[in-house]
Amino acid sequence: MDGVRKRSKKRQFDERSVPKSETNGKRMQSITDMFHRQRQKIRDPYGQAMNSTICATHEELCEMERNKVHLRPAEEMALDGQSNAQVHDTIDSGDLRRSKTENQSSNEQKCRDAVSEVKGLGKSTVQAGVDQADSEQSSRSGVDPQVSSDSVQVPYYLENFNLIMSVVLDCAVDRHLFNMQDISIVETFQNLSDSAKKLYIRLFVRKHAWLSVSKLEYPAIAADLMPVAEELAASGLVLTDTELTDLKEVLCLLPGPAVCGLAKELRLGAGSLSKSTATEALLRHSQKPSIRSMFQGTKDGTAHLLLRKCKALLGRCVKVSHVSKEVFGRIVMVFSITNTQMDDNPQADNINQLYQLLMAKIGEVLYHPYTVKRDSQLFRNRKDVIRYGSALQCEDDLATAMEKKNFERGFEVYTHVKMSLKELVEDENYMSHIRGLPDHLVRFTAGAMYTRVLSQAIEVLEKLKRHGEASTQLESLLQQRDFCLHHRGRWFDRLALHLDYYLKDPQKCLDVILRGLSDSYVRTGHRLSLYQRAQRVFTVYRYISEPREFASLPKRQC
Repeated sequence: MDGVRKRSKKRQFDERSVPKSETNGKRMQSITDMFHRQRQKIRDPYGQAMNSTICATHEELCEMERNKVHLRPAEEMALDGQSNAQVHDTIDSGDLRRSKTENQSSNEQKCRDAVSEVKGLGKSTVQAGVDQADSEQSSRSGVDPQVSSDSVQVPYYLENFNLIMSVVLDCAVDRHLFNMQDISIVETFQNLSDSAKKLYIRLFVRKHAWLSVSKLEYPAIAADLMPVAEELAASGLVLTDTELTDLKEVLCLLPGPAVCGLAKELRLGAGSLSKSTATEALLRHSQKPSIRSMFQGTKDGTAHLLLRKCKALLGRCVKVSHVSKEVFGRIVMVFSITNTQMDDNPQADNINQLYQLLMAKIGEVLYHPYTVKRDSQLFRNRKDVIRYGSALQCEDDLATAMEKKNFERGFEVYTHVKMSLKELVEDENYMSHIRGLPDHLVRFTAGAMYTRVLSQAIEVLEKLKRHGEASTQLESLLQQRDFCLHHRGRWFDRLALHLDYYLKDPQKCLDVILRGLSDSYVRTGHRLSLYQRAQRVFTVYRYISEPREFASLPKRQC
């Protein structure tokens, strides 16, 4: 117990040995840190009057704390001297401690009052500054300061979409590519409300198909999109479910459980059904005449009733009208024709345009300074733009068919493109315009796009075992020298393969190889491939001697 008492007394002695000025200095430092944190929380849009006032109040508080720290020992000494000299017999130690406690509590109360005063001053000053900033911004922009700032913010896709339209339609060179009907559609879009514009752009960049309004979720546009969709439908920019008359398309839009439940309701299947099986059963059932149609003489009784029931299950649907989508698609294409060329999906082009403009605006994508110099006019009129857009769509259709291995559909696209290119080549005015363009612009014409599609369709002919037709098409591509000249090496190589491997005509194969090696547009890799093909022909068909032309061929400088 004695040891414990000694340690407790020593601890008390150590605590008494710490000077009070040091403890008070720590308290002042904590108050100073609190003021610095309070100043960091304050956002003053002007940062002059408020900061100076807070700094003045802060300095006063610090001066008060310094007086509290430095003057307290002197006051205590004076009080001790007075008590020893005058009132030594009347004032005891308890009264002295009580007077010290009252003095310390009064000083701390002053500090708390000063802190609360500064906090109140900061809040009032910040609110005044924010109100002043809002009033000045609203006076400059003409917006009511009571309106929320979120209601006047323009999303990036709407801002960039308006930028694309203004750049294309305000240009005198490009404006003539659109007629009055196209301009009226653009004006209809501009007269819509902001929510309707946002929703249309969202639908425009999506896949061109019917979409259920109940499944569309864009909280930033509106919590309930039905009034916005009705505004778009009234403007004619989107189609409603009244235009949806294909039963098969409606069944594809319905979810699987709904289709299976409808089939079970009509007793069209036993057990569990898949969506595809239920769809086929419903389509077969729609072909049967109903009792009402038999008596009234109508032709679509069962199909009409089934379509109406399916549309009731589906709910309200919308789809971007074909006319408006073509108009805005051409505007986006004319705005940046090089980026349209790089993607296979036209919907991806629209998204990439808006996203690329956003990246450039926020500084993620930087471009070197450049000067626009348009010496040649790529599109003569609106018809040329429509032709180029159709060629892009044909290329996308062929790519989709090949991806799904639907080679019959690919052959249909090939036939259509072949006829379209023939019509362009027979147009003398169009071909004279093409021959007057520089090489780097010819690749952005409809003729060049159709030629590229025909080159890609060679694979479709090979899959369908039409090697003779593929060889004929390759010969036709090699006979022209207006489009896709950088593909001539691959055409020569592919034609030599067909003649050698499939058609078993080595002599004609050697003639094609000689033509390819003499062509200045055939590059080094394809020249090597043609040499190797010729060596194979000489190895397999030993009765064919190597002609002298192979030794005297001009070497292409690389």
